[in-house]
Amino acid sequence: MGSATSQARTAIDEALVRQPQAGLDDARDLFQASRAIERSPQVLAALADPVSPPDARAALAERVLGQLGAPAVSIVAHLARQRWSDAADILSAIDDAGIRIAVRGAAGADVAGEIASFSRIVSSDPQLELALGGVLGKADDKAALLQRLIGGRASEATTVILDHLVRVPRGRRIGQLLRGAATEVAAAAGRSIATVTSARELPTAQLDRLRAGLERQYGRTLQLQQVVDPAVVGGLRVAIGDDVIDGTVRSKFTDLRLKLG
Repeated sequence: MGSATSQARTAIDEALVRQPQAGLDDARDLFQASRAIERSPQVLAALADPVSPPDARAALAERVLGQLGAPAVSIVAHLARQRWSDAADILSAIDDAGIRIAVRGAAGADVAGEIASFSRIVSSDPQLELALGGVLGKADDKAALLQRLIGGRASEATTVILDHLVRVPRGRRIGQLLRGAATEVAAAAGRSIATVTSARELPTAQLDRLRAGLERQYGRTLQLQQVVDPAVVGGLRVAIGDDVIDGTVRSKFTDLRLKLG
């Protein structure tokens, strides 16, 4: 992420503060705006043009997206006033704004947990992973497959977010998309993601104890995502941001082989 984008991303919070009543319909509008802008390389380039005056970029966003709801248009216009290191960064910012608003309208649903559950389903089936994340296939077909998989078993907020993700992979693997969305969802709820990998599913009580210990160590609220990987054999691997605590048997075997040469 370039320095310009790092500074510009603070505008996401600024834009959302100005739209306190925005809800799920506005999140849908933001995702629709992101897809519409992506389909027009000329518009995307113009919105991220550092030479163009900020007000001119905002006015362009308002003209192009005028058919959408006022909150979404206002948010995109505010983001268009910022300076971005790369044109694609403004699309990511619009997506993140949509995710945060969807979480705001989730009515207490565990959106991060639902996304993590869906991620485990997808990662366990290579054919499903290819169908949802492959470069082939129409966006509407992927969205229809998603509906068949989670219809009625996930909150509306989660469904809205996942629908957008499978429509616009933008060169990213589906697992990467889901992990990124879960991280953004957790951040929107004031939490950080802790990914726990083990050979078999851990009991809820054990996960609760682990979370409590990690929260004491890191001094912040954590959202645990459990990944089951029989290849680790035993033990746990915990990843929180760039920190990795690897106590798996597989890791210990690897270290032993390296020491023995």
